[in-house]
Amino acid sequence: MASSSESGHAVNIAHLKLLADTCAGFGVKYNPSNGDITVVNLKAKWTTVTTAQGVLTTAVEASREPINLRTILFAPIDKLVTRSLNFLNSTKASAAVKKDAKGLADKIRGIGSTKKTASAPAADGTIDVLTVSNSQQSYVQKAENYLKYIELIATIVDYAPNEADLKAPAMKALYTPMKDANDAIGTILAPVDQARLDRDHGLYDADSGVIDLAKACKQYVKALFGATSAEAKLVTGIKFSPKKK
Repeated sequence: MASSSESGHAVNIAHLKLLADTCAGFGVKYNPSNGDITVVNLKAKWTTVTTAQGVLTTAVEASREPINLRTILFAPIDKLVTRSLNFLNSTKASAAVKKDAKGLADKIRGIGSTKKTASAPAADGTIDVLTVSNSQQSYVQKAENYLKYIELIATIVDYAPNEADLKAPAMKALYTPMKDANDAIGTILAPVDQARLDRDHGLYDADSGVIDLAKACKQYVKALFGATSAEAKLVTGIKFSPKKK
């Protein structure tokens, strides 16, 4: 399901339409000198932010499959590295090299740090870009540390497992698909990030954003009909949420 923040954006957009329609119901009495909050311009703003939300949803949908595929690709790596490290610890390799290998293995597995995982877009087409951007960095680091680990064990004479999947060449063969997946996600995230920025500008920019326009509209209705009027209660009952920081 959508995150609470993403649901809040959608509610703000829907409530702008409701606010514009409510003001339209006031007829010719609703005649603000501030051109930005006329019924025509409120509806135009609603069209703009609705379009921006649609562009974001489309960009998110394009990211769904690659994000899922990368998650599947990276899923076996932690256990594979753990098995490899356990094999190394069973050999006569030096304590120093075993310590170095464990340090890299811990970075790969996220031991000693907060692990960040990428989430696929929700079924309704929303996505937390900040989370995905942060996890993108962690996936890149994971792949690079994996490569360093493989390069290290490849230099250890005593690291000579009989198990085919633990051999250094076999483990290294997994790196290229990991890097390719990261590169692809990086390209895909760019339009998602831009679409999110565009949508947020429309909703939250000072003065011209939906939140500030709604505030101005409500103030005008209070001035027009009175702060305790039925009309004022109608518009003040239409809630808008500021962007969560």
